[in-house]
Amino acid sequence: MTLLLQTLVSGLAAGVVYGLIALGFSLVYRTSRVINFAQGDLAVLAAYLAYTLRQLGWPVIVACVVGVLGTGVVAGILERLALRPLYRRPGAVAILCTVGLAIVLEACIRLIWGSLPLSLPSIASTSPWHLGGLAITPLQVSMFVVGLAIAVMVTLLIGRTRSGRAMRGCAQDPEVVVLFGVNVDALYFSSFVIGGLLAGVAGILIIPTLGLTPDIGLNLSVLGFSAAVLGGLGSIWGALAGGVLVGVITNVAAVYVSSSYASGFVYLIMAVILLVRVRGLFGDEIEAVREV
Repeated sequence: MTLLLQTLVSGLAAGVVYGLIALGFSLVYRTSRVINFAQGDLAVLAAYLAYTLRQLGWPVIVACVVGVLGTGVVAGILERLALRPLYRRPGAVAILCTVGLAIVLEACIRLIWGSLPLSLPSIASTSPWHLGGLAITPLQVSMFVVGLAIAVMVTLLIGRTRSGRAMRGCAQDPEVVVLFGVNVDALYFSSFVIGGLLAGVAGILIIPTLGLTPDIGLNLSVLGFSAAVLGGLGSIWGALAGGVLVGVITNVAAVYVSSSYASGFVYLIMAVILLVRVRGLFGDEIEAVREV
């Protein structure tokens, strides 16, 4: 029982971080109808930027914050240069473009930092607190608190601000939104920047526990996208719930079966849920899954 509880605690902490990546997927999708498969590589980029600043002697927190902000800037540049010309074309074109951007980002990371594993210091201690038979680290608590706080902020942004409401309407009918004086291009740009920032935060939180390598971005993208689909692509709280579910499933599978099959269990659970409810747990748009 203690091992199961320990596994669930670790899965919950990691799952909230996966939820941040899924949140980026959902936010970009609900605004532009684009599924950004470069999310995982943006997370890795933030970690590499923070690593470089740390090597230059910057404090850990400052290096991590600047790394996250730098990722937001890169995401905005990619949207402006690569994706904006594709919005009037079929949706699959832009989605395939994000796959290409992910490959380019990974290649650039390899060219700049090399392929050898590096070590990124975590923002909190990994020395455990012992509560009964459980060992909980400050890093795990930080992952959970930061992830939940950001999810609340994004929810308030979408639900309480004019820009957030415009984002919700933009994906459904951008021509109508324009009639109300909304700059659709600015909304698309903002959604990608926010998605990049979310990916950056996720990378800073989770990569110190996984190890910093250029190819880890693909795995993060797959887990984040799986979480977004499980929760309901386009749903803010669904993304977080899907992330928690993915984190728990992968941890339980790794401990009780094998880490080699952890991702397979995620796909199996996702297939079962989508067979029962095609929109995911909290989704309200059938088109989301069909377009994927």
